[in-house]
Amino acid sequence: MNLKAEPLTSPRIKGDVESPQQRATEMVARTILERKIGERLPNVGELRVSIGVGAGTIQKALQELQSDNLVVLTSKQRQGTFIVEKNLGGLWSRAGFHPLSVIMPLPLSWEFQGLATGLRVALDHYNIPSSFIFGHGSTQRSKALSDSLSNVAVMSTHAAKKIIAAKPSFFIHTTYSAGSYYAAGSVIVVARAPRSQLPKALRVGIDRLSIDHAMLTQLEFPDSEYVDVTYAHIPSALISGACDVAVWHHSAFGLSLHHQELVTWPLSPSAMALLTNEMFSASLVIDKGNTATRAVLDEINIGQVEKIQREVIDGKRLPTY
Repeated sequence: MNLKAEPLTSPRIKGDVESPQQRATEMVARTILERKIGERLPNVGELRVSIGVGAGTIQKALQELQSDNLVVLTSKQRQGTFIVEKNLGGLWSRAGFHPLSVIMPLPLSWEFQGLATGLRVALDHYNIPSSFIFGHGSTQRSKALSDSLSNVAVMSTHAAKKIIAAKPSFFIHTTYSAGSYYAAGSVIVVARAPRSQLPKALRVGIDRLSIDHAMLTQLEFPDSEYVDVTYAHIPSALISGACDVAVWHHSAFGLSLHHQELVTWPLSPSAMALLTNEMFSASLVIDKGNTATRAVLDEINIGQVEKIQREVIDGKRLPTY
């Protein structure tokens, strides 16, 4: 069971010198946060050695966290002390962490806005302070993770597996259902003119920062002349004549392709046959060493996030993130 309490902030004021007691309380809060309910807590002697303070300081930290309703502990004779309940948000703040940062794809579709909303609601439920930022391309989002600019990176499962193969320190914590990243049938071809009016030597727009877009483009238009285009700028690139054709996500909003005299058609059957659910499902990628973020994500209900995402997609809930 997770304790519910008002969000707490670290008692340390920015600019103050951290006292041994404050440091001990932060580190003990982190230790509790990173452990599951029912798990044994290191004893006072173990905490004293790992944190580098006296036993009395550790005991005071434990008493403070319990009196502030951030954790309920129970002692079992000869077995140790175990976690009965904990307040995720309170422990996160008391541990001195910055708001949990999630880097999402650009919010150009209802799928992405719905997923951001579902994650924000889930984090708010546990009083975890959070911030959502948006990055173009899965490679850019993985770099934000590498540079410690974000705690969680959202991308397709297909892209996540490609990135993890090159970056073993990352791992996929959560994978959502097919359709959580791209809706079924939403990936199409968009062109500046009907196929019969396009040149034989096509100039194909490609976003190489997006693992998904690069793969889809190469499947649909192998052995073509590729023109580097930022994904969000593809309609503009087509209208200006910078490229002739590109792969596009039909669920993207804010752009009326038909009003801009662009034409669309489905991906070819051969390209569609090579696609898997991994392309259409969203995954949350984190660093293996980020045990605090992992502990928070462990508590989030996957089905509830997907339910909220579906409500946004269906127009039953306004996106909020």
